[in-house]
Amino acid sequence: MRYFGIILTIGCGLVGCQSHQVMKQPSNQVVSTLDTIHFEKENTFFSAKRDQYRIGKFSVGSWVNQQPGQYFKLVRPQNPQAAVVYFYRPDSRWNRQEIIATSFFLNGKRIPSLISNHYYWVELAEGDYKLSLSRPLGVIHFQKPRMAYFSVKAGQQYFVKYEEEQFRGGPNGDAGLLRVGPLMQMPTRQALKEIGMTQLKTPGLNFVAQLSEDGKLMKSPEKIDSGKYRASDDVHMTTPFKIWNPLTW
Repeated sequence: MRYFGIILTIGCGLVGCQSHQVMKQPSNQVVSTLDTIHFEKENTFFSAKRDQYRIGKFSVGSWVNQQPGQYFKLVRPQNPQAAVVYFYRPDSRWNRQEIIATSFFLNGKRIPSLISNHYYWVELAEGDYKLSLSRPLGVIHFQKPRMAYFSVKAGQQYFVKYEEEQFRGGPNGDAGLLRVGPLMQMPTRQALKEIGMTQLKTPGLNFVAQLSEDGKLMKSPEKIDSGKYRASDDVHMTTPFKIWNPLTW
C-alpha cells in the first residue's frame, strides 16, 4: 500500500504526457501553390510595369477555336478545405468572332483564357488573390492590365463571369460583389442560370497543397482530368425508344 501512491502518481503523469502529446499534434495545413502577392507593394512603379510588360503565350479566340467540351457540372474539390472559383463566358455572336482572347494571370501565373461558351474552375486555398487581365499582340503583352483583388473562404464556391457586352447585365443589385471592367462576380442563383449551357474546354486547375507535420509540401496534380469529351455523353432520351408496330395502325 505504501507504494500505491507512487504508482498512482507515475501513472497519472504518463497519461498527462500522452494527452499533452496528442494536443500538440498539428493537423495538416492547407496552403496555396501560387506565388504570394505582397499587397503593400502593389501600387509601386515596378510592380505595375512588371504586370503590364511581359512576353508569353497567347490564346486564340472562338473565331479560330471551335473545340467543344462537356456541359457545366458542379464539382467536388480535391480538398474539402479548398474554395472553388468558376470562371465562365456565355455564348454570343460577338464572342464567337474574337481572334485573340484576353489573357488571365492569377497571382502572376497564367491560367486559361475564356472564349465563347466556355467555363472552367480553379481550386484555391483560403486567402487573398490578384487576377490580372490583358489582351496581348501575339506573344507581346503591353496593354495596361485590369486588376481584380479578391478573397476566398475555405469550402465556399464563387462564380465569376467575363462579359464584354452589356446586354446581359450584371448582378441583380447584390452589394459587395467583385466587378472590374468585363469581370464580375455573380450571385450563385443568377450564375447557375447562365453557366448551365457553357462547356468545359480547358481542364480545371488545383492550386491547393497540404503542409504535413514535418514541413513537407504535398501537392496534387495541378490539372484536373475530367475525362475525354464525347458528344454522345450529352445526348439523353426523354422517353424510351420503341419499335413501331404496324398492327396498331
